[in-house]
Amino acid sequence: METQLGKTSKLNLIYFMISYFISNLASGVMYDTYVNYMHEVARPIATSFWSFYGYATFISAAFMLLIPKIGYKPLLILCNFSNIIAFVIVSFTTNTMILGFSTLISLTGLQLHLGILAPFISVNTDRLEDGGIKWFTRSYYIGYIGYFLATYLGGVAVVAVFSKLMNLHFGQAQELTRYMEKLSGDAYIQFLNSNRYVMLALALISALGIIPILLMQEVNEQRSENEKESWTNKFRQSLKVLGNKDARIYLVYWSLISFAMGLFASYYTVYLNRNLHIDKATSSLVVSISYMAIVVFMLFTPVVVKKLGPVNTIAAAVIFSVPFMMVIGFGDRFGRYVVPVVGVALFIRAGLANLSSPAESSLSMSLVPKELRPAYAAVINFVAGIISIISGEFTGRVLFITQEGYRYAYYIASVIYIAAGLVVFIGLRKHNRENNNE
Repeated sequence: METQLGKTSKLNLIYFMISYFISNLASGVMYDTYVNYMHEVARPIATSFWSFYGYATFISAAFMLLIPKIGYKPLLILCNFSNIIAFVIVSFTTNTMILGFSTLISLTGLQLHLGILAPFISVNTDRLEDGGIKWFTRSYYIGYIGYFLATYLGGVAVVAVFSKLMNLHFGQAQELTRYMEKLSGDAYIQFLNSNRYVMLALALISALGIIPILLMQEVNEQRSENEKESWTNKFRQSLKVLGNKDARIYLVYWSLISFAMGLFASYYTVYLNRNLHIDKATSSLVVSISYMAIVVFMLFTPVVVKKLGPVNTIAAAVIFSVPFMMVIGFGDRFGRYVVPVVGVALFIRAGLANLSSPAESSLSMSLVPKELRPAYAAVINFVAGIISIISGEFTGRVLFITQEGYRYAYYIASVIYIAAGLVVFIGLRKHNRENNNE
């Protein structure tokens, strides 16, 4: 018979999934509508967006340290408030410094919500008989659905509002957004306003996300002695991890992947809309469909890893995604077939990238002793944050100075992906079968 604590934990998990769904709605708009809008009103922010992601990673990690002191609920509420504030700010000002602040706080809130997911689900499922894997799966799937809906509907909503403001049919407004550089005068102003209205709507939706959090019951965690260790000892553990050759090789691999992702991951719709001249609604649809590949391909991850082993799975997924990245980069060569061809390429690339994600997590934690895993996880996140900042500075200061830079990003990232695949395949191949047998 289910205990009262068990019922409370299930309700907590349901409330969390609702809040996480809403957070991913904000995330979908952030990486699509928001970035496109920044491209028009504050280009330096748009071109160095991945730097803000890196800074947000560090800030959210610092907030995570407060969980034992203040609990989960205040931090989850903070996540929603950060999105509310950011989307309201961006709707009423074009000041670059203020918009940079709004970008940082929104990404921090989104990163923090994602970071809280694992410990929150773990501490609540400790009281349940069915364990945590089901709740992890449900939460991730619901999050992906929210991301998919917001990316697609955000683009459609912008065009729909634009058509109303311009007193045009939806199709006419949609056609106008194919060539953004030709929009001028009142049409350009109204297009910007349509983006602002959509982001204001997300601010209201984010406000609703506070309700399920308020309904949660706070969970008091019992911290282990390992978690109470001094900062000095944790620093020593981190240095000990870096003494492990295989751990260093994986860090090189992950650094390459993090840098390469920063060149294109946040700019899909910018590239599709402004380089390939796919209208705003269609470009958002193409990108949103590619996110569904995450769910589809991950269904096959256990089978692929069992057959190939984790190292081969990672190397194959990374290297085989390169041809599809090149197809995206040469997208305008396909003429009237650009939408289906590039759409399929985006779908497969996204699927391959996420098919190997569980293998990456498993492999990274198998490279170090159990007692050093928390320290190694922290080192991985720290390095990823630094590389993200460097990648964002590179795109903002060098690569995206011209619009063609968005195309070159796929070529550069392809070379880096091949190098990353070879690093993990050659450097860690001895872990392939032994890890697979486990």
